[in-house]
Amino acid sequence: MFWFLQDKYLQKVHFSRHAIPLPESMQIDDLEGAKRAGEIFGYPLMKRLAYDGCRNAVAHSEEELSSAVAALGGFDRGLYVEKWAPFVKV
Repeated sequence: MFWFLQDKYLQKVHFSRHAIPLPESMQIDDLEGAKRAGEIFGYPLMKRLAYDGCRNAVAHSEEELSSAVAALGGFDRGLYVEKWAPFVKV
């Protein structure tokens, strides 16, 4: 029943199928995929570790993509990118 709890990307897929509003996102497997996400979503980008969702890294430009990926431990652990969503604390 709760098969998606530890995989944040699978959560996003599940929630989007049920019309729960979320920032646009895409799974990335390599640096070219990260660059493609930057072209699609613009910068800054929020990179997230898919498993458990504990760590995040922000890339403000294409030049920062490699360091953001490295900060999250590389592509082997599963990464996805979210379009930047500005939040306003109320």
